This record gives sequence, C-alpha cells and structure tokens, in this order.
Amino acid sequence: MFLSAVALASGLACSSSPSSPPGDGGKSAVPVVINEVYPNGTSLDDPDWVELKNVGTTSVDLTGFEMRDEKLANKAPLPDGTLIAPGAYLVVKCVHPPEGGVVEGPYVPFQLSVSSGDEVHLLGVDGVDVDATIFGTDVPSDKSWARLPDGTGTFVRATPTKGASNL
Repeated sequence: MFLSAVALASGLACSSSPSSPPGDGGKSAVPVVINEVYPNGTSLDDPDWVELKNVGTTSVDLTGFEMRDEKLANKAPLPDGTLIAPGAYLVVKCVHPPEGGVVEGPYVPFQLSVSSGDEVHLLGVDGVDVDATIFGTDVPSDKSWARLPDGTGTFVRATPTKGASNL
C-alpha cells in the first residue's frame, strides 16, 4: 500500500505487482486480466473504460466478480451472467449515470482519475484481487494504459484499442 501511495504521489505510472500472477484469484486460477485502461473519458457518450481479456482456453463467467478503483468503497459488482469467451475482450464503462439515466452494457458507477492517478482492481468471487494495475498522471488524453504484448505484458502508455488487441 505504501508503494502505491508513493507511486501515485510522485505521478509515476506503474503496473502493480500482485504476489499472484495475473489471472490468479488467490484461491483458484482465473484466466481474466485487466488488459487496458482508458482514464480520459469526457462524457457519458465517451466514458472512462476498463478492458478485460480472457487469456484462457474456456469461457469464464464473471458472476460474483467485482471491480474497484483506489477507493475500497467504490467496489461494484459485474452483471450476473457476464461471460467472456476464450481470447475475447469485455469493455466495462466507468461512469456515473445521470439521475434516471441508462448506461448500455456493463459498467461500474465510478470514474477513473488521470489527474491524480488511480488504481483498477478486478476481484474474484472470493474478494481477492484477480488482477490490478496502478497508473499515474502521465497518461495523455490520446493514450490508454495497456498491456504489451496484449494480454500478458506489462502496462505501458499506448494507443487505445477498445475491445481489440493492444498495439
């Protein structure tokens, strides 16, 4: 936690280094990783988003999984019955819907902060991080925070490829 605070305070962009490899929910292997983060959304029509990727060979049901940012209170469940096919991507919007508004597709009710840096955590059904990343204030508005190579690499600033392989 101290390292996270130092990295965020200094504006450094870095990937977290969980004690378990990406896709390991602590108690059972889950082949889903945070693959790309876009913290530069400007509106409900162009929100922040997080792209998940199934790096495994079978479909994964994300029922009971949650996502959060650096605030523990921002923990939000993914919709029941959400499936990711092998090799497929799932884009989760990070947006505060307007009063009575509807957001199409999966979303979490919080936004990401590029102005102060932020974290993204994917929590398994056991509440343990399946994957996590930290980004700093140095993600330009035309870039995302993405794994290179796609699905397995470390996080770097990259051209956004929402729902597709990172370049």
